[in-house]
Amino acid sequence: MTIRPAVLLLSLLAGAAPALAADCPTGVFIATAGPDTASALEIDPSGQFRYMFSEGAVDEAAEGRWQCVEGALLLSTQPRPKPPEFHLADITDSAEAPFSLLVTWPDGQGIPAVDFKLSFDDGETISDYTQSDGWSYDLGGRRPRSVQVFEPFFGTISPVIPLPDRDHIRVNIVLTPNDMGVADFQETRVTNEDGRLILHWRDRAIPYAASRDD
Repeated sequence: MTIRPAVLLLSLLAGAAPALAADCPTGVFIATAGPDTASALEIDPSGQFRYMFSEGAVDEAAEGRWQCVEGALLLSTQPRPKPPEFHLADITDSAEAPFSLLVTWPDGQGIPAVDFKLSFDDGETISDYTQSDGWSYDLGGRRPRSVQVFEPFFGTISPVIPLPDRDHIRVNIVLTPNDMGVADFQETRVTNEDGRLILHWRDRAIPYAASRDD
């Protein structure tokens, strides 16, 4: 399921002025979360919604059904998106650094800014993030026992991956995007507070104001 956020935003802005459907408002609403956030939310009286969001490196969109429960909107994306996922591609011997980690897309292109944590037998950890050509380091003879990677923009987390007890290894982890960029709303709440809609999503409360035709 692919939705182009820029096209969706333009189509939402062309919508009608908001109106009330039962106890919940309908219409087109624009985020008022600051100059770095571009977002729109359309609540259609038919029970459908559309959403787009762009902020920094994050672009996401969604569409699906809404219901009104005690004055709050509950959004559910349809069809439900398949989340991105990490998996271990291989662990190979390396003649270069004692330890190196590479995170790639399925086509082999390196992914920068993926957070990771190396864990050792004594309980100590090393946390850092990848570059597009990976991450390499001389651990001073220490051998990590496991690695876990975290995609910071959409919150994708890998399982803990055990590592072999030997030096000079290169760990290659692949991130399969699946429906990355489609917001997985599942009865996600949108409350009506002081004439504004508040989307409660990803531990944030994003305010939206009604968009009215001139």
